[in-house]
Amino acid sequence: MFNSQRFFRLKKKFMRIINIMKKDYRTYLGGSIILIIFLSAAFAPWIAPHNPYSTDVVNRLQGPSLNNPLGTDSVGRDILSRLIFAARPAVYVAFGGLSISIFFGLLLGLTAAYLGGIIDRLIILFFDFVRAFPPLILILVLLAIIGPSLISVIIILGITIMPRYGRVIRAETLSEKEEDYVESARSLGAGKVRIVYKHILPNIFASVLVLGGMDMASMIMWEAGLSFLGLGLQPPLSSWGVMLQESYQYIQTAPLMIVWPSLAIMLTMLGFSLFAESLRVALNPKAGQEGQK
Repeated sequence: MFNSQRFFRLKKKFMRIINIMKKDYRTYLGGSIILIIFLSAAFAPWIAPHNPYSTDVVNRLQGPSLNNPLGTDSVGRDILSRLIFAARPAVYVAFGGLSISIFFGLLLGLTAAYLGGIIDRLIILFFDFVRAFPPLILILVLLAIIGPSLISVIIILGITIMPRYGRVIRAETLSEKEEDYVESARSLGAGKVRIVYKHILPNIFASVLVLGGMDMASMIMWEAGLSFLGLGLQPPLSSWGVMLQESYQYIQTAPLMIVWPSLAIMLTMLGFSLFAESLRVALNPKAGQEGQK
C-alpha cells in the first residue's frame, strides 16, 4: 500500500538536501567533473576524435597539434582518445567495487547488529581478519592468485574495503535499533526483516552514501596504481594507469605524455571528493557549520 505520509516526508528531506547542496560551490565543481567523466565513459566511441588503438609509428611522441590535441604516445596513438576511453574502466571499478562493498557491508553489518550474540562475534571476527592485512599486500596477493584483469580488480577492491562499510553500518544500526520508532514498530508486530529494511536502513543509508562518495576517489586511484604495476588492465587496453606505465620511460623526451593521465586521475579524485564533502555537509548541516568556524 502506498504510504503518502512517508513519501512526502522523504520528499521534504530530499528537497532540504538539494537546497543545501545548491548553495555549496563544491557541488557544482565536483559535480561538473563527475559529469564530464561519466559522459566520456558513456559516449567514448562518439566523443573520441580517433581510434584509441590505431597506431602511427611515423608520428610517435608528437606534441599537441590540430589533429592530435594532446599529442601522440610511443606508438603514435592519439592521447586524447585514449584518455576518453580510459574513463570507462575507472567508472567500472569505482561503481563495481563500491557496489560489492556496500551490498555485503549492508548485509553483514545489519545482520551482526540486529541479531547479536555469536553471529555478531563471528562477523566482527571476519571483518578483523580482512582488516588485519595491509590493504596493498592483500590486494597484491589476491591478484597474484587470481590473475590481473578488470573483473579481478573490481572483486578484490570490493572485498578489501567491505569491512569498513560493515563496521559503520553495524555501529549505526546498534544506535538506531534502540530508538523509539523501532520499539513502536516492534510493538505493532513488525518482524525483524521489516524493521531492518523498512525503518532502520533508510535512516543509516546517508552515512553509507557519504562514505561511498569518498571511496570513489580511492577506487580510481587503486585501479590506476594497479594498472601502473601491471596488475590491472593490460596493454593495449586504455587505462590511466596503463598510460602512466607506458609514458614513464619517455618522461625526459616527451614529458607531456605522462602529464595528461596524471591530470585525469587528479581531477577525477578531486571531483568525487568535493561532491562527497558537499553531500556530507548537506546531510549533517551542523557538522558543516562547526567545520567552518
